[in-house]
Amino acid sequence: MARKLNTRALAARATRQIIDQGRSLDAVLPSLFEQVDLSAQNRSLLQELVYGVCRWYGELDALAGQLLRSPIRNKDRELHFLLLVGLYQLRHLDTAQHAAVAETVSGCQQLNKAWAKKLINGCLRSYLRQPPELSADAAHLSHPKWIAGALETAWPDYYNDIVQANNQRPPMCLRVNRRQGSRDQYLEQLHKQNFSALADPYSSDGIVLQQAAPVTALPAFAEGAVSVQDTAAQLACDLLAAQPGESVLDACAAPGGKTAHLLERHDDQLALDALDISARRCEQLQATLNRLQLDAHVVNADAADTQSWDQPDGGYDRIMIDAPCSGLGVLRRHPDIRHHRTAADVDNLVAQQQRLLHGLWPLLKPGGRMLYLTCSILPAENNDQIDAFLASHGDAMLTELSHPSALVLSHGVQTLPGVHEMDGFFYSALTKAS
Repeated sequence: MARKLNTRALAARATRQIIDQGRSLDAVLPSLFEQVDLSAQNRSLLQELVYGVCRWYGELDALAGQLLRSPIRNKDRELHFLLLVGLYQLRHLDTAQHAAVAETVSGCQQLNKAWAKKLINGCLRSYLRQPPELSADAAHLSHPKWIAGALETAWPDYYNDIVQANNQRPPMCLRVNRRQGSRDQYLEQLHKQNFSALADPYSSDGIVLQQAAPVTALPAFAEGAVSVQDTAAQLACDLLAAQPGESVLDACAAPGGKTAHLLERHDDQLALDALDISARRCEQLQATLNRLQLDAHVVNADAADTQSWDQPDGGYDRIMIDAPCSGLGVLRRHPDIRHHRTAADVDNLVAQQQRLLHGLWPLLKPGGRMLYLTCSILPAENNDQIDAFLASHGDAMLTELSHPSALVLSHGVQTLPGVHEMDGFFYSALTKAS
């Protein structure tokens, strides 16, 4: 008889791969789900445990350090993560305490470390008897010092709101494909299937689910009726303001959410080139378009190297640069970023962004609009980046943007997690002089 899989042990192994070995959450969890046969309930629990430990790692690690008499040896590092999984349940979930302790201790067996049951049990029960005291800014412990410092410097008035939001589960946001039906019609379908859902007040195509659900449970997801996309990302379509019949370049298009939104809005009446430098991500982009029954010219190329791919005669009416960035505006959705990103990465990303802006500007028609956006909240990647670009391009004019849920900056608009009801995105629109 096959041994029952222990979800806590699986979570410990997964979080170790992410935090110690530098693998991404988006790679680890899908791979794990393919390898093990779990019920829908246990898949959901496993995902919650892995995301939760990644979000609260700093806090949980500090707690473990106080509960352990001495650090767990490197060769038994999975046990350290198993302890963190147990602490996360006791501290942040509504799991019954006895079940959380028993299942976590049982995980030692699956990790082939049955000798550690007493150790893990003792630490968890010690926590229940008298939780160690942490500093009042415990939430900040789950942000690397360089990230915490950068956020506090950039946004001193909003810093606490941002770091608190980064450690919370974000809502699940949907984008309705208006080619297949209206938002009201899709809301009606959701309500008939007992989903608690609301119209997004900041996106005319958006819906916010009160509780996350597998995409396979969403009505007509496979047929392309709806996509998962945060509100902040949905703003791109309106801010680019493309018109039917125009030529459009989505320069960093994968996995395809913004490309698809443009095509849905304009019923395929755009000549749209969708580029991405990654062949694998181009496949994801094409799969997105196929599911939504949309068509675009997908090109695997380095957008900034304009000699390596073909453009339409005369250039583009609209160019959207969803630039590679630090991702510090989406830490709540991608908690593994805080374990992988470094301060040096930001300098490299700023250089990549500059290369895209400078390389693609000549392809914009006179009178055309370029929309630059990131899912970062660092000024160096955003407002400062556009300031430098304007200083070196006399034919570039800033186009004023506004949104009811965004901060208006000198060179664009910025949303912040915990301050606005969406992820952290920056948008700037530039018009080329005629």
